[in-house]
Amino acid sequence: MASGTAICSPLLNAILSGCTDKKAEKTVDVASSIFNGQQQKLIRLITDTILPKTESPSASEVGVDQTIISVVDEVYTKEDRETYKKGFKLLEVFLTENGFLESDVEQRENSLRQLESTTDLVSSETRNTYLHLKQQTIAFYLSTEEIAKKELNYLPVPGEYQPCIPLSETGGKAWAI
Repeated sequence: MASGTAICSPLLNAILSGCTDKKAEKTVDVASSIFNGQQQKLIRLITDTILPKTESPSASEVGVDQTIISVVDEVYTKEDRETYKKGFKLLEVFLTENGFLESDVEQRENSLRQLESTTDLVSSETRNTYLHLKQQTIAFYLSTEEIAKKELNYLPVPGEYQPCIPLSETGGKAWAI
């Protein structure tokens, strides 16, 4: 399910939002979302902790948090939304108890590392939810137009596929999808 979501969701999201203006894509109507404002803020903090602003934009700067929310709201089946929401609630409780929202960047990174490395069976569903969110974050980030064009080697109409060439031949950048 996670792999299918990571592969299909950006494509479906692009198709569904192809005729909207870019300004509208950046906002989410909280009333229509299964995530309340606090949870949306948490998703933004998690995605920005996973992919912070460096020389490249942070995850939220290219709309990864909004894409995740939109995909869960509009693409997931009712059952999948409920499963995701249940797992996300466990993640929210874990992070809230660890002061994630009030923490600085280093403390947030440590909380996520701690969660990722846990072997506690009680925390396994929380860990799995985080890992799924992390996978979505990375996949959606790499599939954004801004990252594909500015941070990756991008050819809108690619030529022959050459898998085993040195990065020096691509300008030091990996290929965009």
